[in-house]
Amino acid sequence: MKSLVTALALIAAPAITLAAQPNLLVNGSFEDSVIANGKWNVFANINGWTGTGAGIEVRNNIVGSALDGKNFVELDSYSNSGMFQTVGTSVGSSYNFSFSFANREGTVAATNGLDWTVDGGKTWNAAPTLNSSKWADFSTSFIASSASTVIGFRATGTNDALGTSLDKVSLTTAVPEPESYALMLAGLAAVGFVARRRKSA
Repeated sequence: MKSLVTALALIAAPAITLAAQPNLLVNGSFEDSVIANGKWNVFANINGWTGTGAGIEVRNNIVGSALDGKNFVELDSYSNSGMFQTVGTSVGSSYNFSFSFANREGTVAATNGLDWTVDGGKTWNAAPTLNSSKWADFSTSFIASSASTVIGFRATGTNDALGTSLDKVSLTTAVPEPESYALMLAGLAAVGFVARRRKSA
C-alpha cells in the first residue's frame, strides 16, 4: 500500500493546479453602486469603501469604460480625494494585492496620479506613471503584520477634478506555486521510501 501511495504522489505532483483564490475585498470592482449607463455620481462612501476628501466618483461608460463589469472609480472627483477599506488578515500570512488603472481620457499625464497603501497610509506607494488611457495592471505581494489590513487609494495628480481611473481591486491569500506542492509531495514520497527500506532491512 505504501508503495502505491508513493507512486501516486509522484505521478500526481506535476499535475497539481491551483484554484483561483477569492477576493477578500468587498465591492472590488465597484459594481454595488447603481449608476445608469453614460452617467456618474459622487458618493461620500460606497459599499465596502470609506471615502475621504471630496468623495468617490463612480462612473458607468462615461469618459472611459470599465475593465471589469460596468462601473469604475475616479478619485479626483471635485478635487483630489481617496478611499479605504479594512479587511481581516492573519499575521505572518502572505497576500497578493492588485488593481487596474488608466489615465483619464483626453488629459495630460500630470493631471493623473494614484497612490496606494496596504497599511492604512503609514506608507504610500505611487502607481507607475502612465502615458495612456488604456487600462494597465499593477500587482504586488506583502506579509500581513496585524489582524486587519487597511487598503487605500488617493489621487495625486493636479487638483482639477480630472484624475486616474481605477477598477478591479483585489486582495487574495497567497498560495504556494504548483512547483512547491510537487517538491513537497516528492519529499514525502522520498521519506516514505526510506522508511520502507529501513523496515525491510
